[in-house]
Amino acid sequence: MKNKPLLLEILWILGCTIFTTIIGFALFGKTIFGDYVDLNLHDTYFVIANQHFLIWFFIVFSFIVYFTKENRHSFKRRLPFLIFLILGLGFSILIAKASPFFLFLPEIGKNGWTVYPPLSVHNSATTDILPQEGFFSMLLTPINYLILLQIIVIALMLFAAYKYGKSSNN
Repeated sequence: MKNKPLLLEILWILGCTIFTTIIGFALFGKTIFGDYVDLNLHDTYFVIANQHFLIWFFIVFSFIVYFTKENRHSFKRRLPFLIFLILGLGFSILIAKASPFFLFLPEIGKNGWTVYPPLSVHNSATTDILPQEGFFSMLLTPINYLILLQIIVIALMLFAAYKYGKSSNN
């Protein structure tokens, strides 16, 4: 059957789509099929469209599935390799689009934190919750985690390209 590899990849993508929809339904319930999801984080209120969650879930899950699936085959097959690269490129673009959002979050180790109720009301034992100054506290920021995640995704894509090139030369 000539179209069997294409049909198999369509079934894998369809399976990833169904799984991410089930996970979205398990996390958010019926609201995942509504217009938006409300998140209340500390004193900030976010309203996020549901398709953004589903796109993130789908790309991250599919990237992991295709990496493990194709790593077993040493990246010898062309169509799954191209799907993996497209998912990796989409993953990198999503990380780049999410990075400006995390720039607005207060960074650990910087001044400007507001703690409610003010710490002057509490005794001195509760002042330990303030962020610590130092080298590691500057590294442990959300934006740095996203940059590290993007470096890992690009490194996995380069590893896959190396394996594909090595297997196609033989």
